[in-house]
Amino acid sequence: MKSHHQSHSSTSSKAHDSASCSQSQGGFSQPQGTPSQLHELSQYQGSSSSSTGTVPSSSQSSHSSSGTLSSLETVSTQELCSIPEDQEPEEPGPAPWARLWALQDGFSNLDCVNDNYWFGRDKSCEYCFDGPLLRRTDKYRTYSKKHFRIFREMGPKNCYIVYIEDHSGNGTFVNTELIGKGKRCPLSNNSEIALSLCRNKVVRVGR
Repeated sequence: MKSHHQSHSSTSSKAHDSASCSQSQGGFSQPQGTPSQLHELSQYQGSSSSSTGTVPSSSQSSHSSSGTLSSLETVSTQELCSIPEDQEPEEPGPAPWARLWALQDGFSNLDCVNDNYWFGRDKSCEYCFDGPLLRRTDKYRTYSKKHFRIFREMGPKNCYIVYIEDHSGNGTFVNTELIGKGKRCPLSNNSEIALSLCRNKVVRVGR
């Protein structure tokens, strides 16, 4: 009985010594286990090594946080439409000091900006009675070539006064009152001018 125990102990000691010898000779022995266990171990080692390799370095982190782009990154460009140059606004014209509003067909409105205007059938007049509608009226022949003129002059206190001056043969009327050839009278707002007849009102003075 004692000899059998000693032989079993010697056998275990030899097995232990042979395992130690194999570790010292190979440097590292493969782990023992089933094939599925070995496969799971290799997967764990691979995932551990890959996770270790993806950790960014401090230099990479600082480079990314600085907002600079790498050579591999591209930025899409967009064509910008051209912006037209600012056009200079047109200078406003002089403000009219009086306006004439037509009261009959064939006559037209007029903004008075010059100091003097002639009215009549002559083509040299600033306001010419030469429209086709006027030519067909029975009163056209009663209008003079230079019937009247409207002008303004500087009056007291540096204020302009607007006048109408009669140069017609058949008369010029302001509010049904005859002026008289070679005479003048001042005009006021809403004055109505008639030609040849006091009821033949053609224009009204306005502002």
